[in-house]
Amino acid sequence: MTNELRNEIFNELTDWIIDKEPNYPSFAECKLWIKKKNFQYLITKNDEKEILMLLTYLPMSQQMNNILYAKYLEQIFNN
Repeated sequence: MTNELRNEIFNELTDWIIDKEPNYPSFAECKLWIKKKNFQYLITKNDEKEILMLLTYLPMSQQMNNILYAKYLEQIFNN
């Protein structure tokens, strides 16, 4: 499996996770999504760590973005 294919799968996984906001998928759902995307892909321990990192970081990032957007949107309307 090439790094290019792996990166493509994980980029699409990232988009899929973000699209599920506010009901983010579980770790098992992410692994199943990868298998559905490419049934030959063998998920490594490093992949599992990356999936867990995405499930931790992406919701926090989206929440921060929403808070910042709301804050600056309010400032725009008040000026």
